[in-house]
Amino acid sequence: MTTTNQYSQRDKLAIYEETPDISFLNKELQRSLYNGGNIARINSNDDIRLARWEGQSDDGKKYSRNLTEGDQAFPFEGASDVRCRLVDQTINETVVLLVSSWQLAKLRVAGTEFNDSGKAASIQTLSDWLINNKMKANLLNEAELLAQYTHQFGWAVAHVGWEKKLGVRKTTVTVQELNLKAVNGDELAQIFLTSLSNNGATDLSTKMAQTVFNCSDADSVRICNELLASGTSTYDEQYTVSSQPAVAALKPFDEICIPPETLDLQDARIIFRRVFMTEVELREMLQTDNWSEEFVEEAVNCAGKSSWYADPNLVPTTTNVTNTIHRADHLIEIVYAYSRQISESGVPCIYYTVFCPQVRSELYAKHDMLDYAHGEYPFIEYRRERLRRSIIESRGIPELAYTDQQEIKAQHDSIRDRTAFETLPPIKVKKRLGTQNLIQPGGLLPVTTPDDYTFLSPPSGNPALAFNLIDRVEARNAAYFGLYHASIPPVKTQTTQQFIVNNWLSCWSRIYKQVVSLALQYMDGSEIERVCSMPIIATPQEIVGAYDFNVAYNVRELDTDYVLEQLKAINQYVVPMDTGGIVDRNALIKGIVEAISPQAAKGILLSQSSASQKMYNEVQTDIAKMLLGMEAQYVENDPAAPTKLQYVQDIIQKNPKAQQAAQGDQQFQALLQNYTQNLQMSATQQQNKQIGRIGVTPVGDKFAQGGQV
Repeated sequence: MTTTNQYSQRDKLAIYEETPDISFLNKELQRSLYNGGNIARINSNDDIRLARWEGQSDDGKKYSRNLTEGDQAFPFEGASDVRCRLVDQTINETVVLLVSSWQLAKLRVAGTEFNDSGKAASIQTLSDWLINNKMKANLLNEAELLAQYTHQFGWAVAHVGWEKKLGVRKTTVTVQELNLKAVNGDELAQIFLTSLSNNGATDLSTKMAQTVFNCSDADSVRICNELLASGTSTYDEQYTVSSQPAVAALKPFDEICIPPETLDLQDARIIFRRVFMTEVELREMLQTDNWSEEFVEEAVNCAGKSSWYADPNLVPTTTNVTNTIHRADHLIEIVYAYSRQISESGVPCIYYTVFCPQVRSELYAKHDMLDYAHGEYPFIEYRRERLRRSIIESRGIPELAYTDQQEIKAQHDSIRDRTAFETLPPIKVKKRLGTQNLIQPGGLLPVTTPDDYTFLSPPSGNPALAFNLIDRVEARNAAYFGLYHASIPPVKTQTTQQFIVNNWLSCWSRIYKQVVSLALQYMDGSEIERVCSMPIIATPQEIVGAYDFNVAYNVRELDTDYVLEQLKAINQYVVPMDTGGIVDRNALIKGIVEAISPQAAKGILLSQSSASQKMYNEVQTDIAKMLLGMEAQYVENDPAAPTKLQYVQDIIQKNPKAQQAAQGDQQFQALLQNYTQNLQMSATQQQNKQIGRIGVTPVGDKFAQGGQV
């Protein structure tokens, strides 16, 4: 028998309810945020990275006036209090490595079965277009943020969603245009014109106008009257400004939070995402996402209020960045709550609820099932390390490098203070009543002997020890985080960097998989066909299950000299030995160009099919010129000569006029003979190079030339 206590332990999020419990969601939100020291930890990492602490001054010195009342600056007033940037430098160098490798990495789409290869090539084309063109600006910004957040706070999350924005433009419509649409098969235009001409501006005509022009009641009446009177009218046409996948990097416990029991993000009970919207953006959601009008009207009155991460006691008064307390001015805080629940049919589905913590608990913007076909939460986590299964157990660089940063700061302060003492030592003077003992550069030190004024001897010791210690601490930090340092073997640095980059690109493989799935689900089929030159007949579920998305990069390829040496060795030693033809020359040329300039390669390299078509068109042009009596341009030692000779034969065989000219036009015969002899010379020179290396002519080549064995 089930007891009341057992029922009380059931998770309210397990079963889908048509009406969400906003009060319970708010409690879960607070539980997720303030479990342990999450927010205090985030602020501590901020303080360490930004090198900020209580009592700082802008000139990097200690003053008693900045300290707690009664405390005195130590070891003296105006002593060194420099800001050491070891943590900030470490994070930034790591981010540079990650973003650079991400920009140069190659996405490979592969099918899981042999017959998937053709479709995989089309999906590869679509993926490249999305990543390198349509989403390029968005991805670059969010990639850097994702890397920054993760290495500062230990972990971060990328949200992958579909973003739609609407716009309005003034449009003119005429009866003539509507007639043309009706003739071309537009049934709505035809019905509207028939109703308007037969009945005038009646209720039926105005309702049809609303459907045809997507306008208000008042505008529909005006449009009908103007079309009847003058045959032309204007209206505000609503159109889609953008509709595409969007990736957003989310800061832990600021833009996203999860319950403390969460181990894997895809198995989470609930995930909260916070955004700040302007009133315009909020009202736009009425049109683009069918939000509750009552909720929106109340939410706009909550602008500037924030319930999350806004405790002024957690933010120091001395800061190097804009204070977060005021960042929500004139913005409305909106929270998305995503939860995997059992649907009415008994199948687990992902539902999401949109609410505002400052709005009445019974109001919400939307409560619906997430219809993304890939069936996953639209979140991909990126962890700096995996010490435990829990995501939040990953540590950020500030937590790991703080003591090293403090050690370097202490040595810098001591060197700076020693220099101050050596430059202007304290002065010994005759002791007088009321004089205080101030130990500081240029200070007055009372003495008991009536000697003349003398400088105090500078402190003893070897300042080089401080510099040696700083170098050792920096070397240890570089070795730990995979940074370059003169004392660390390059192989160790590259191994560490490769491990970091692999972890980073693995995250992006999952991001790209969701991006492409959303594109196949929501993009217009004609746009996909335009990009891929063919339609992709596959459901998003098939794409997710049948294709692997892999992003990889070798960190050694960041060294251009290393890559060029590799390619040079391949070209010098491997290619001459390639008697079986297993080396793809086109791929080799592509690799050389990309190594010299990856950006230039995108503009000058053609795909295999495009290159072949371009060469075929060039041969066609040469033959067309010769038919007109013009001399073709001859090329010395043309590496494409064998292929061009095949194209010449193919083009003439398919062109009766060229065949006739080759038999009866002496000028064309002479021009064609010179053209083919030039190509044959280049082909022979290539064969002679091979004969010179191996000493014989391959039998296949002899037969191709019509010779005897």
